Amino acid sequence: MAPTNSLADKPTDGPAWVKYGQDVFKESRKLAAEGKITIDQDLAIQQEVYEHFAETYDECVTSYDRYRAPIITAEETCILLGGNSSAKILDIGSGTGMVAERIREKGYTHIDAFDPNKKSCQVAQRKGIYERIYLTEASPKAAELKLILDNTFDLVVSAGTFWVSPSYPGVYMLEELARVIKPGGMILLVVNEEYIQGEWQDWGVVTDLEERGILKGRPVKLVPNYRMNAAVSDTNQGKPPNGAVVVYDILK
Repeated sequence: MAPTNSLADKPTDGPAWVKYGQDVFKESRKLAAEGKITIDQDLAIQQEVYEHFAETYDECVTSYDRYRAPIITAEETCILLGGNSSAKILDIGSGTGMVAERIREKGYTHIDAFDPNKKSCQVAQRKGIYERIYLTEASPKAAELKLILDNTFDLVVSAGTFWVSPSYPGVYMLEELARVIKPGGMILLVVNEEYIQGEWQDWGVVTDLEERGILKGRPVKLVPNYRMNAAVSDTNQGKPPNGAVVVYDILK
């Protein structure tokens, strides 16, 4: 069973593309969570949308969604790094580089990208905003992190990527992320509040990491207007969805 939307029927104008993509993502996420499609099928459906959408992604999500996650991520990066402009940052689910552009505006320029979508990475590469781009095979665990040396980064950021769907990064990636971050570094995840309520996450994984002294989670901070368009919310009763700022401190 697959989502009823078909790329054969894809819209032609930008804002309609965003609405179309959101509808596909919601349906695929629901079916994957219910076990009606596999994680690989969920991934393929969503990545196909990004392949068609990459060249106009920035403009469309800005005009239709009024997507604020990159701005929120940049602001939170400043709080966490406190002006350390030499800090090395890894951007997970980097896409076309919208987050990195905002972070660079704040004076942090040592940023690497990590994303499974080739066309999105090509768009980001043309912008010249990353020092290195890791084109990956997407999975909830992101095995390609093994290519990165221990204690490489001061901060890992991710906006609109974690917990989106069963095929997206989630709690099972946290231990590998902790490995590539220097002790005292941090993981910063900015997501739609609704995504941290996904039933496909085993939050016991985080408890285990905390008990083993690998990381420590901070209280989740909610911020209003993650996306200004209320139509993209599944549960927020006609209001723009809140954002959730999730921070983990790396202990070793």
